[in-house]
Amino acid sequence: MHDSDISPLTRLVSQLAARMDAGESSPAHAGLQLADDLVPSGFRTLDRALGGGFRRGDLVVLGGDHAAGCSALALAIAQRAALGPTGRLGRALLVSSEQLPSRIHERLLAAEARVPLDLLRLGAVSEEEHVRLAAAALALRDRVPVVETVCSGRVDDVATALDASPGTALVVVDALSGFVHGSGGLDDALAQAVLEFKRLALKRQVVVLLTTHLGALDRTRRDLRPRLADFGMRDAVGAHADVVLGLYREELYEADLGVAGAAELAVLKQRDGARGYVDLYFEGRFVRFEDVLDG
Repeated sequence: MHDSDISPLTRLVSQLAARMDAGESSPAHAGLQLADDLVPSGFRTLDRALGGGFRRGDLVVLGGDHAAGCSALALAIAQRAALGPTGRLGRALLVSSEQLPSRIHERLLAAEARVPLDLLRLGAVSEEEHVRLAAAALALRDRVPVVETVCSGRVDDVATALDASPGTALVVVDALSGFVHGSGGLDDALAQAVLEFKRLALKRQVVVLLTTHLGALDRTRRDLRPRLADFGMRDAVGAHADVVLGLYREELYEADLGVAGAAELAVLKQRDGARGYVDLYFEGRFVRFEDVLDG
């Protein structure tokens, strides 16, 4: 029987059996045998909520209020997802419409070494911090995402950057607002960009993760935790994204309640699974997110 004669459903069951067998033969990696299209975020709690991670072809949208830390979390995902638990994923591609690569590298190094970013920029670090920075640079050598700055506002230029980085599984775009061009209204332009990024994810079979602010957030309501409607953009995020994540940090609004560092990541939409919440911890001095399971 030719492979073309096999039902696609039968093929899926066979692939599942192969992953199960691999897990049994390698106890050290039990539970980490991934489907071919899975791209882990590197945050164990989030990956668990997503059934193992993102999937190739997915459009993932990460949104939050101003200063919530969406860029920092997206950068952490790009770094953590670079190799994946089995070491078979290539480097992530991070496309920024807001920062030069050198600035992003500074943030990545400061977060990994737990050195305040302002001290790193001023060169005012202690000898101990300098040692930590050198060790972090060595540890990150094979996990630094490829970083490109795109100022054109065109999704096609992200595709060009992807062409120059073969083997990429995850493309992080920070931020969606930088990919607006033309003379139409802002919401219409953003909605069109969301659709174009979804098409890019499908065509190239990569995960595209977009960061965005919540343009339709009603600041008069009592609970400012993100909702799907807060993204606005003619509901393009709700319509086209496979996974929608909303980042919330209560200390932005209630600094005196003993909630410093607490962060909630809401799974507002998951095309193949349930909604829910993930608890993270934010170290503001280092602009660093941690999974509570790693604390």
